[in-house]
Amino acid sequence: MVWSVRTTTLSQIDAAGKALISRRSLPEDRDNAIHIIHEWRAAHGFPLNTMQVRLRDKSKEVDRRNPFVSQRIKRLPSIDAKLRRFKDIGLSEMQDIGGCRAVVWSNRQVALLRERYKFGRIRHQLERERDYISEPKRDGYRSIHLVYRYHSDRNPQYNGQKIEIQLRSRLQHAWATAVETVDFFTYQRLKSNSGGEDFKRFFALMGSWIAFSEETPPVPNTPETRHELVSELRYLSDELKIADRIRAFRATVRYLDKENTKYHIIILNLEKRLIQVRSFMKIHEAFAEYTNQESQHRENQYMDVLLASVRDAKLRRAYPNYFADTKIFLDELERALNS
Repeated sequence: MVWSVRTTTLSQIDAAGKALISRRSLPEDRDNAIHIIHEWRAAHGFPLNTMQVRLRDKSKEVDRRNPFVSQRIKRLPSIDAKLRRFKDIGLSEMQDIGGCRAVVWSNRQVALLRERYKFGRIRHQLERERDYISEPKRDGYRSIHLVYRYHSDRNPQYNGQKIEIQLRSRLQHAWATAVETVDFFTYQRLKSNSGGEDFKRFFALMGSWIAFSEETPPVPNTPETRHELVSELRYLSDELKIADRIRAFRATVRYLDKENTKYHIIILNLEKRLIQVRSFMKIHEAFAEYTNQESQHRENQYMDVLLASVRDAKLRRAYPNYFADTKIFLDELERALNS
């Protein structure tokens, strides 16, 4: 397999990031910036694959049920949005251009996986660690984040590139899935801490409910007792008709399933509630189509494009937000409301 390597300097990559979001950029400046950014993203393929292989092995050690590991390259719209939100961060230092995620059955297994991955024979340098389970975000998000700088004597051309690793339990992942599904279909930005206050409050409450279930600290500024939590959760769930909404999202989604291939381009048409999946065996073919689709739909707010890599035809399980597959979340909500 031929892996991409960056041919530009870090300062040129940072300049491309600034040109991407600058109002003063001419069309040709923006096009050149996008070309550099595409190359920079592609150059994360090799270190990302290296770290997800280790993550897959360690996940199997701690969870024999059926742990799930996936990887992704950050989408151009997401890079654009993050550069606008954090103007003091240069593109070359963005920690999650390449990311991989492990979803294991329980929170106890998340803690064990964290230790198994960090220690042992690993030469990559741990740059940053965030425990959003012991200290949940105010919006209800809970997960473990590990950011590594790739290091290898055999492949020094990738040294220093950052890869973000996320570790979640299935309930933590179900919560994040539901947030992204609501974002897609209601055009909110809950994931970016925007959107309607009622929706934000509902998901903070559900974050605490799951924390209670996993015996971990609740989300800040939510009720400290189950009785008060469930009471407010019932009220908001009824007001928002959240279960009916999410079921409707699931019912209206149509998608095109593909054969057992490794790389997938997901094209989501929010307006028509249509999902298409284009699958490839070779990474360079997938990335070329990804770049093409992003260019076509760059100015269309109703279109979303994702490049995903998933083994064993488990695409739907890896990125359930793109298929509005929120059954686990709805089951947990029903359990809370009936408690």
